[in-house]
Amino acid sequence: MAECPDVAPECATTFIPPHKHVVSIGLTHLELQADYGLGHSAQFTLRMPYDVKAMRVRYTTLTGEPFVPPYGDIHHRTETLTGISDPSLGIDWSPRQDWLFGLGTTLPIGHIVDDPIVLGREGKTHEHIQFGSGTFEPRLAAQWSHSQLFARAEAKLSVYENRNGYRAPTTFTWSLGRSFRAGGITITPSLDGQYQTLGRWSGVVDEGSGFEDGGARLQMSMPWRGVTISPGVYHQLWSHGFDEQTFRQKTTWSLSIARNF
Repeated sequence: MAECPDVAPECATTFIPPHKHVVSIGLTHLELQADYGLGHSAQFTLRMPYDVKAMRVRYTTLTGEPFVPPYGDIHHRTETLTGISDPSLGIDWSPRQDWLFGLGTTLPIGHIVDDPIVLGREGKTHEHIQFGSGTFEPRLAAQWSHSQLFARAEAKLSVYENRNGYRAPTTFTWSLGRSFRAGGITITPSLDGQYQTLGRWSGVVDEGSGFEDGGARLQMSMPWRGVTISPGVYHQLWSHGFDEQTFRQKTTWSLSIARNF
């Protein structure tokens, strides 16, 4: 929910009633992955993601009626952004056949933005969507699998602010599903969820962060000429934010290409 005095400089001279920014994002995710074996029970993994983020925005009153804010589209706008997101490096270790543990970190090379809260208060156009956090974020993962069933949990930890004063939220993700083969193709339907803490700009809460959501995912894996091609689709089934902002993720399409060495 947006309201004065923080929403825009116009608040000093014009009454702006509380209103909502209704934001939806359609995500297309491409990922290149390289795995290097370290003996029989471990492997080193590099993941390089590329994202297309299509944002659609509308404004409403608190009762749901259309609203045109006097400050225009300095905060949000309907747009499509593309770029390389933070890649990750990690080691996966399997002490026994049904367990897998992962340890690694993200690499801060994705595009980051200047503090949107400060720019918004100054009435300047700014961007909220980033492709990186500007920091190294440790990653921990654990997976159990038995026969065709699997369960996985992963944590991406935020431990410090970047150079622009942004501290990314900590994110916990989980997945439950099963895999089965049809010819040479592995098909994996699953139920996925995530819990994200609040992100902050110099201690001020970053809008749009802090939520829990979940949905259904369908992924296929197909070996081809030494690589594994894995297209997938995710559809959000539920979402709950920690503030009054309405956030919806549209159907997400993904494609991963992995090579083992």
